[in-house]
Amino acid sequence: MQDGLLVVPRDRVLGFLHPLPVAALWGVGARTGEVLARLGLRTVGDIAHAPLATLQQALGPAAGSHLAALAWGRDGRPVTPHAPDKSIGAEETFSADVSDPDVIRRELLRLSERTARSLRESGWVARTVTVKLRLANFTTITRSRTLAEPTDLARKIYATACALHEGSGLDPHARLRLVGVRATGLGPASSAATQLAFGDRPSGWREAERAMDRITQRFGTGAVRPAALVTKDDAEL
Repeated sequence: MQDGLLVVPRDRVLGFLHPLPVAALWGVGARTGEVLARLGLRTVGDIAHAPLATLQQALGPAAGSHLAALAWGRDGRPVTPHAPDKSIGAEETFSADVSDPDVIRRELLRLSERTARSLRESGWVARTVTVKLRLANFTTITRSRTLAEPTDLARKIYATACALHEGSGLDPHARLRLVGVRATGLGPASSAATQLAFGDRPSGWREAERAMDRITQRFGTGAVRPAALVTKDDAEL
C-alpha cells in the first residue's frame, strides 16, 4: 500500500494481462485488430513479445509504441477513480419483431422510467435524449433532441422519446427488433435550474417520481409503475 493506493506486483499484472485478447487493450478496435491478426498477434502477450519495429511499421510510430507499452502494463495516463458517466440509458431487444405503435410506446415509457431512475440514483440530470431504433433487417437509426432545461424526470424523457420515434421518418408500422432510450449531456442535479411549465406544482412530478424510487428500492422493480405499463394479467391479481 503506497499513499492509499494498492500496489499489485508486476508479475501478477502481466499474468492477468498477457492471456487477454488484443481487443482488451484501449485503442484496439476492429480495424487495428485486423492489422494485428494479419501479423499473427491475437493476445496481449503476443503484442508484448512482438518486435517494436514491426508494430510501428504496421500501426505507425506513435500507435505502435503506445500499444507496446500497454502490453507491458505501462500507461502514463492519470487515473480518474470517479469519472462521471457520459450517458445513462436502457434498451430492449424484443423476442419477436414488433410493429404495433402502442407496444413500442409502452416500451419507450418503460425504458424512460428506467433511464430517469438511474439518473436520479446517480445524481445527474440530462440535457439530451436519444432514441435508438433497430429494424427487423438490423438497420439501426438514432434520433436525438436537446432539451431547453436538463431533466431527470421520466415524463419529460418519455415525451421526448415518443416525439423522436414519431419524427424518425419510419413507417408508423415498421417492424422493430430493438428500441432504446439514452440520456446524455449529463450534469449534477444540484446545479440544474428548474423551470416549471404552466400548471405544474412546484416539485410535484419530481417528488412523485422520487416516491416511486423509494417504493422500488423497498419492494423491487415493478412494485409501482404507470398505469400504461399494467398488463391485463397484473390487473387480475
